[in-house]
Amino acid sequence: MEEGNAGQPGESTLPPETVELMQSIVLRHNPSDSHHMRSLMTNAGLLSGAYAMAAGLVWWITVAKGGSQLGDSDIPDSLLGLDFSTASIVVPILVLLSTAVFVFGSYRGTPGALLFGGGTALLVAYLTIEPMGLLVVGSIDEVTTALAATARLAVLSLLTYLAVMSGISAILLSWVLGQHHYLPFDVFEVVKGYKEGEDDVSSPIP
Repeated sequence: MEEGNAGQPGESTLPPETVELMQSIVLRHNPSDSHHMRSLMTNAGLLSGAYAMAAGLVWWITVAKGGSQLGDSDIPDSLLGLDFSTASIVVPILVLLSTAVFVFGSYRGTPGALLFGGGTALLVAYLTIEPMGLLVVGSIDEVTTALAATARLAVLSLLTYLAVMSGISAILLSWVLGQHHYLPFDVFEVVKGYKEGEDDVSSPIP
């Protein structure tokens, strides 16, 4: 008969990569215990929903309903062939993809994912500031039209980024909360040890 944990139902040994990922998540969020982790997870979920709703309202009010008053008809198509209404949808989608891929790539240390995330972020930046470039070359006549277009895309990008970051934090914390008892060590002790190690480092400034 095998000894140890083999007789305990539902208990399994996590692979080293998963253990390292969970440890990285815990160190990044610094929960003091499981109750604190649950509180962080709940707050992150609430913030994610609030930011997502704010992004939707901003798009609905300033693009779907108020676009004509803000001069969207005077904005020429992007060099990528997108009109402003389409660009206002594509940009948040690109932000979502870029943020999600970049975050998971940074946790796992995947260069390809980081490269994709950085490239997508650059495309978002281009689409956001392109109305100002069109103003400079004379394709847009009114300064306010270009400023309004860039400002709306920037706000949509920021709100989408915050929503995705908060949502990912909630998902990861929920995952760690449900799996941390399978680890061969106490994740919260790791956080305490990390903080104590930082405190023990003497400052080079006298």
